Amino acid sequence: MAGQRRGRSRGLELDSGVIFLLGPTAAGKSRLAMTLAEQTGAEIVSLDAFQIYRGLDIGTGKATQEDQGKVRHHLIDLVEAEQNFSSADYGNEARRVLTDLEGRKVNSIWVGGTGLYHRVMTQGLSKAPGTDRATAENLEKKTTEELSATVIKIDPEWAQKADLQNRRRVVRALAVWEQTGRKMSDWQKQEMTNGLMAEVETCCLVPPIDLLGEVIRKRVVGMLSGGWIEEVKRLMGRAGWEGCPGSRAIGYQEVAELLRGKIGREEVCDKIVSATRAYAKRQLTWFRRIPTVRVIEIDPREPLPKAGVEMLVRALEGGAIPK
Repeated sequence: MAGQRRGRSRGLELDSGVIFLLGPTAAGKSRLAMTLAEQTGAEIVSLDAFQIYRGLDIGTGKATQEDQGKVRHHLIDLVEAEQNFSSADYGNEARRVLTDLEGRKVNSIWVGGTGLYHRVMTQGLSKAPGTDRATAENLEKKTTEELSATVIKIDPEWAQKADLQNRRRVVRALAVWEQTGRKMSDWQKQEMTNGLMAEVETCCLVPPIDLLGEVIRKRVVGMLSGGWIEEVKRLMGRAGWEGCPGSRAIGYQEVAELLRGKIGREEVCDKIVSATRAYAKRQLTWFRRIPTVRVIEIDPREPLPKAGVEMLVRALEGGAIPK
């Protein structure tokens, strides 16, 4: 169903209905996106940094084959887990998908929890040169704490807004400094590409963190009993898995420790729940800083009420969301 929305985003004129649907892990984004897509004929585009990897299915909450059969999904299963995939790569793939959707006049819901990908699509990318492999390899030898301390000293402005537990982003910022002698914050202020979707409505599901913690634990328990352990076992059997980009997704190293007999199942569950909850809090901090975000307060244990669904359907089809 083609939407009535007519919005000019820097770089592309969007004739179809488009919305961003953000939220922390386990907030119910995927479930809600499926509901919206089935009601409107929209397609779903992933804004998730680890769903782009083939083979990482259960642990990343990737749409099931059944759901993918009902609604077309984009920007998942793009590369192997051992391959690097940058935010610039995401931007290039996203442009291709957006152009295709516009060409077919199909509405789309861009759903996920990777705030950086949302920033790429709305604000663009810095024009800083790509990371040199030797520089990256040298930085990767350091601990996350060492990297964070260095970037705070070199570029406090960038560090204040960044998720310093995200090694990939911190390494990138330090590599740019080492290669160019210029801070990442300077590149971002002075030399940026245009965002393709600067004027697209951004909605964010915001649950109480205590309730979300309950849902996260239930979800992790279900994933561990639903094939996640077997999934990690298969991945561990692949050459190059150890330390590869895909292996850094939350929970995969912990499950690997279980398979090696280093920790028990209950401890694995506790560790993953703790890491996921901490990540969800960082996500919420990021999302609240988006100037134009429309906050939708939810109970993560329940589907969004009918009125909320109808409001998002109207937004997708060209209507405004009340402030």
